[in-house]
Amino acid sequence: MMCVVYRELFVYGLNAALCNELSDLRAIFEEGEEYPGDISILETLEDPNIKLLLELMYDLERTGDSLLNINNIDDVTLKEALAEGIGDECISELNEDEELGSYHFWMNDAMGYAHLNIYYLMQQCYCLTQNRQFISEEADRLLSFPTDESLSLIDESDQNVALISGLCFRMSEKTYELCESLINYRKSG
Repeated sequence: MMCVVYRELFVYGLNAALCNELSDLRAIFEEGEEYPGDISILETLEDPNIKLLLELMYDLERTGDSLLNINNIDDVTLKEALAEGIGDECISELNEDEELGSYHFWMNDAMGYAHLNIYYLMQQCYCLTQNRQFISEEADRLLSFPTDESLSLIDESDQNVALISGLCFRMSEKTYELCESLINYRKSG
């Protein structure tokens, strides 16, 4: 799931950058051609909102690597799971026929996408804690945002749950920063 969310945040960041700092790059590629998929293209940008997306991505990567290590999951197993579509439920539904959109469109969608996946990650913490797949309505409502109340539903003594819930809190802080930054960006633009 974290690999897919990382990849999707990259796509949002790249599309936003193509509407802003990388707009010249759009002229180089023909309709239907794929843009470079390397994170280094985003790392060179000055955009503070892209930098916040990168921070989210780096945190996802670090936490995912830690989970792989403590659960002794190798790269082959991870690649097989991704090839089988595990995590694809986290791919946002975009209309491929739509225009590229605007910078604000992509950044707002990235922020909403990050928030949604915080919720999904909190659900995973609950399922790991309760050893079940289904979540009661009441628990589901509490898992929408990482709070002290939602923490009461999960077992942070489990290393996996502690890593994921910690990630949720950090992602929540970064998405809030992104929201504030986008508001300030709009005011200055």
